Amino acid sequence: MNISNGVQGAGKIDVPQFQTLMLPLLKVMGGGHEMSTIQMRDAVAINLFMTAEALSLHLSIGQQNAFNNRMRWAITFLYKACLLKRPRKATYIISEIGKQVLLEHPVEIDAEFLRSYDNFNKFHHSPSGEYESLVPAYITNKHLNKECEININPSKIHHLRVKITTQNAQVYYLNLI
Repeated sequence: MNISNGVQGAGKIDVPQFQTLMLPLLKVMGGGHEMSTIQMRDAVAINLFMTAEALSLHLSIGQQNAFNNRMRWAITFLYKACLLKRPRKATYIISEIGKQVLLEHPVEIDAEFLRSYDNFNKFHHSPSGEYESLVPAYITNKHLNKECEININPSKIHHLRVKITTQNAQVYYLNLI
């Protein structure tokens, strides 16, 4: 059975969207201790009273665990905004910026909130102000290899290269006018 948020499971069990996980994740990290991604995941799950059934749900596309996928996106967004630091692979700690955010007692942290951080904007530049350019969550593990490079059909890469070149040329010519 597909649930509206793209998760397979029975009944009305729900897995929070990744943006909903960002504030609880930052609060968990607020203690200032280094944590592995697994420790972060477990701490947030406990903090949110996630049931074993909810934690076992998978995305409707592929066999990826929904909660793990959304936690990875939440971690990535907080890291790219420099609210978290990564002292080594798969290990994070709250940054000074992250501590300051917690002192402000935000009601929520989402992508719009993170836009106030330059490093996040460098990571995710969207001139239209929309977030459709984000890679859909179900693609994350499906197309990433060990080195975190996206494995996509070469013809799609060529198509994207042509599209980017065309857009750059249009911007260049508009600036000449």
